[in-house]
Amino acid sequence: MDVDVREVAPGVWQARAKHVAWVLVVDGEEVTLVDTGYPGDRERVIASLEKVGRSPADVAAVILTHAHPDHLGSAEYFRTEVGTPVLVHEREVPNATGTRIEQVSVATLLARVWRPDVAVWMRDIVALKAARVDRLGSVETFAADPLDLPGRPRPVHTPGHTSGHAAFHLPDRGALLVGDALMTEHALARTPGPQLLPSFFNHDGEAALASLETLSRLEADVLVPGHGPAFQGSPGDAVAAALAAASRA
Repeated sequence: MDVDVREVAPGVWQARAKHVAWVLVVDGEEVTLVDTGYPGDRERVIASLEKVGRSPADVAAVILTHAHPDHLGSAEYFRTEVGTPVLVHEREVPNATGTRIEQVSVATLLARVWRPDVAVWMRDIVALKAARVDRLGSVETFAADPLDLPGRPRPVHTPGHTSGHAAFHLPDRGALLVGDALMTEHALARTPGPQLLPSFFNHDGEAALASLETLSRLEADVLVPGHGPAFQGSPGDAVAAALAAASRA
C-alpha cells in the first residue's frame, strides 16, 4: 500500500499518500486520527494505522481540520462502521454535513484544465473518488480547550481555507498540525516550501492570510501540513516563508 508513515514528533506520525496527508497521534494503545484522506485512500488510512501497530478499533476519535473531500474521505466510515466519534469546529458543521459546502467548484477547475498539471491532478482525484465523498450524517464539535483525546490536542480556529478550518496544537510534543492553513507541497504548486494553497482553493483569502499570523504566535518545533512533508522549524519561520511566497505570487 503506497503510504509513507513517518514519526515527525514524539508519538506524532504523518501519513502521506500521493496527494494528501493525515496524522496519527498515538498515546498508549489509542490514537487520535487527524483527517482521513480521500475516499479512495481508505485502505491507505487503515494501512497507516497498521504501520504504527494499531487498527481502526484503536482510534479514539477522528478530528477534522476541515471537511473537504481529501480530508473528510473516510470519516463517515469511521463514524458508522467503527463507531468512532468525529469532531469538527462548530463553523465547519455545515460543510461536514453538506448543508452548505465550501470548496472549489468544478467549473473553476475546468477553466484551468488546459494546464497539464491540473489535468493530471483532476484525473487522479477522480480516481480517488473525490466527487463521491460521504458527508457526515452527524458530527460533534470541539471547543478551544485541550481535547480529552490521545495527545490532548488544542484546536486553533484558522478560517480562510474554509470558515471552520482548525489547526491542532500539541505543545507537549512540539508539534502543530496545520491542515490546509499552510502547505509545503502540492501537485498544483510550482515550487515546494511553506505557502498558502493556490488561491482558488481558499474560501476567504484575506482570512487565510490572517490565520497565518495566528499560527505564527504558537510554539512548536515542527509543522505538519495536509499537503507536503513536515516542516522542521518554528511556526514563525514557516509563516515568514509562506508570506514571502504570497508576496511573489
